[in-house]
Amino acid sequence: RGTVSSMPPRGKRGQKVDKGRQRGKRGTAAKDLADFAGVFKVTVVSISGFDETAGFMDKTDPFVTVKLGDEEFCTDVKSNAGGEAEFNEEFCFDKKEGADNLRVTVWDDDTLSNDLLGDRNVDLDDESINKGEFEVTKDGKVTGKVVLEFDWD
Repeated sequence: RGTVSSMPPRGKRGQKVDKGRQRGKRGTAAKDLADFAGVFKVTVVSISGFDETAGFMDKTDPFVTVKLGDEEFCTDVKSNAGGEAEFNEEFCFDKKEGADNLRVTVWDDDTLSNDLLGDRNVDLDDESINKGEFEVTKDGKVTGKVVLEFDWD
């Protein structure tokens, strides 16, 4: 259970899964997740608390990238959504045993170059991933929150 520069490369599109989402495996310890290898699903649920605008009369157009090992996915851009957006996009990673660091980055989509809104590493060894909501930072300051859901078999 859980909730997370320069212009990023656009990650590959994730496989959308229409089955009902789970908020992780309640009885499963985070330590078990770090040792798990197989299909690891990350759902980017939403973002909140980010600046509404990204310049003069330019409303924020957020999107989120998630990276585990060598795999990276990105959500669709939410045009003119401002600092709050619902994504509900699920991505399937081929998680290797010992891969215990999920990189979550929130961006503002711009024509010439994307602007970093905030990022963080989510330690899959840490029991706090069960909270579901993660603060992201930029230049040492909290800039907003990302809600993620995890599922694994």
